[in-house]
Amino acid sequence: MTNTLKYKGSLANRTTAAQERARIEAIARHGEQVVLDFSDVISLSGSYADELFGVFTQRHGVQALKSTLKIKGASPAVTRSIGLAIQQRMTASAA
Repeated sequence: MTNTLKYKGSLANRTTAAQERARIEAIARHGEQVVLDFSDVISLSGSYADELFGVFTQRHGVQALKSTLKIKGASPAVTRSIGLAIQQRMTASAA
């Protein structure tokens, strides 16, 4: 089963991102895939991306990220923020 979570506006709050990550982790524990629809997202801060994607990747690994989360409709800027957050967390974990 796939769950789609739709986001809009500017996403910038680390606390909100932590809550979203917890929600996604709860869905993923049931073996379900999560589609994150960023079609209506204007901007995504580095701290939001780090808390949601960076922490998820650090906790569960890149393979879990790839198999569990699918991103839909993200602008190039949003995609860049997500990629940077993941890369920074993976670099920090390897150090």
